[in-house]
Amino acid sequence: MVKLTNEEIFIGVVARVNRLLILLGIFFFIYFLLNTKVNVYLLLLSLLNLAFSLLSYKHLLITARLSAELERAKMALKDVAKETSEMHQD
Repeated sequence: MVKLTNEEIFIGVVARVNRLLILLGIFFFIYFLLNTKVNVYLLLLSLLNLAFSLLSYKHLLITARLSAELERAKMALKDVAKETSEMHQD
């Protein structure tokens, strides 16, 4: 079993919460859109909630990709440093 780091666990939890917020925003938008006695501000609030949760989810995906790229770059730098030190020992 692969051991997850704290950052990976945090990203997973935030991704789940963002998905739930997106679903909640869609539900409330449809509910307020179909209901005839709803205040316009509630409809706008549900749209705003949906927009922020989508933006947050997209930001999380970008952050996860950048984190993976950073880990790959660190590993490549370690390999290069190791090879360089081996070449200069001779």
